[in-house]
Amino acid sequence: MKNALKFCTLILLFVAVSCSNEPIIDLQEESLELINNKASHSTVEIFNPVYGTTPGTSTLHRNAHGITVNYKTSGLIPGNAYTLWWVIWNNPGNCEVPYACNEPDFANPVEVGVEVLYAAGHVVGANGKGNFSARLNAGDNSGSINDLFGLPAAGGLLQGNTMEAEVHAVLRNHGPAVPGLVNEQINSYLGGCEIFLPLFAEDADDIGECNDIEFAIHPPAN
Repeated sequence: MKNALKFCTLILLFVAVSCSNEPIIDLQEESLELINNKASHSTVEIFNPVYGTTPGTSTLHRNAHGITVNYKTSGLIPGNAYTLWWVIWNNPGNCEVPYACNEPDFANPVEVGVEVLYAAGHVVGANGKGNFSARLNAGDNSGSINDLFGLPAAGGLLQGNTMEAEVHAVLRNHGPAVPGLVNEQINSYLGGCEIFLPLFAEDADDIGECNDIEFAIHPPAN
């Protein structure tokens, strides 16, 4: 249906131009603007392997200029510091299971074009709910932590690839917020981390404990 609507829109543009004295280049410019301004959004469940629950939803908005996420979850530990991370797979068709990228695909970082970047972070309140929102512009890899994992830079979310990339949002628990250390805990991957618990297997509830605890997966829009 979307493709049909786009086709009809282009036909209408052609008719409008044909009935006027405007040069054909205007049609091309308007058509390109229509394509460049396309947008998409998806809402998926968040999965918490530690407890085997789906504690919330993640909504991803995409356009030609970048992506925005609104990650709403619950059941978090009140008073703990959390960070949200982008995991961008620019070439998900090259993953071991195409368009279902997973941990083994980090072994082929160039082929899959993977980049891990900071998204957001804060200390969770008494209700245990977390609402994390972040924007990632195409071509911006300033928040990348690829070097931390020995991965080559992939250029962030590549220009012209905002619809085709597979996007994972991963939530990390940094343990109880520590006075004087909170800013580091909510703005970096290793902030406050002294004990690294198994990923997606335990929940960090003591000072110094850290691990990734839940995630959401947004498949390509195209």
